[in-house]
Amino acid sequence: MDMATSPKNLHPAKVDGRRERSAASRRQILAAMIDLVESGQPSPTAETVAARAGVSLRTVFRHFEEMEKLHLELAAVVFERVRPILDRPIEQREWPDSLTDAIARRAEFFEMMAPFKTAIDVHRHRSRAIAAQHRRITVMSRDLLAASVPSQLLADREKFELLSLLLSLEAWQRLREQQGLTVEESRQAVLRAARALIASEG
Repeated sequence: MDMATSPKNLHPAKVDGRRERSAASRRQILAAMIDLVESGQPSPTAETVAARAGVSLRTVFRHFEEMEKLHLELAAVVFERVRPILDRPIEQREWPDSLTDAIARRAEFFEMMAPFKTAIDVHRHRSRAIAAQHRRITVMSRDLLAASVPSQLLADREKFELLSLLLSLEAWQRLREQQGLTVEESRQAVLRAARALIASEG
């Protein structure tokens, strides 16, 4: 039998159509998951995701055998979203003036991350893979800070670690969520505390 007329090659359009529909369903499910997390649901059920995506529960589990895999894909999407902010070239300004730029960039990063950080926190203690994604983002954020401070501050480990804590996502979340500050108020509070730390002796 000629390869062109073999059973495997009789209906390539149908095969491609099924693949495209399957890929579209997967995108819908992931988009629904992102939408739910961004709207304040850090751990939506499979049923909720299916309803938001407009697909059956069976379809959700056909693409993601368990919810952990969907959360893993969500974490990967988050990483790709924030990476352009972290990869943006550092402004060539004199220290400590460049601190203002560093904090503004972190504020942008933190605001984008906030709903996803809550979702990741819910699951990272139960999943090594999700915990690894969380560590990856944390390390990139810390490396960004290390690249923006002068060598003498970097050499002062205690002061650098305190600065890293002040400029952490956890500190930002407390200012924004627990203390109710606006983005600008939070940015100014972090900047003021960071300047005081840098100016302190020892």
